Amino acid sequence: MPLSTQSQADIDQYILIASLDNARNLSNILKAISFRDHAIFNATQNGLKVTVEDSKCLQANAFIQADIFQEYIIKEDAVGFQVNLTVLLDCLTIFGGSTVPGVCTALRMCYNGYGYPLTLFLEEGGVVTVCKINTQEPWLCPVKSR
Repeated sequence: MPLSTQSQADIDQYILIASLDNARNLSNILKAISFRDHAIFNATQNGLKVTVEDSKCLQANAFIQADIFQEYIIKEDAVGFQVNLTVLLDCLTIFGGSTVPGVCTALRMCYNGYGYPLTLFLEEGGVVTVCKINTQEPWLCPVKSR
């Protein structure tokens, strides 16, 4: 199902929807801060803040303004969750990141709230892939033993 033909009922179930015509833009931003496996996403009416942290002594933030997205809908004041950044980056590049001019991977990122996965709808050349990435609460950061 192409992203543009998703039913209104499908869209209404989510508390956060963010769409981009080119997923590579988001992928490049996230790669720049991906020095740990997990990232915390905080969405507000102003946009999406992504934070990667290491042992409370090093932190990287990326803020994507709401105006950058072709569609940005948030139904609560703030929405926060944590995802595995490595898995998210793999999903964003699932089509291989075509370098052919005019061929882009469209993205619709949806989140339904606490306990639900982050759902990515990716479309390139009429082919749609749906990726569901398990989420955690932002304060449940996994700690790696060294």
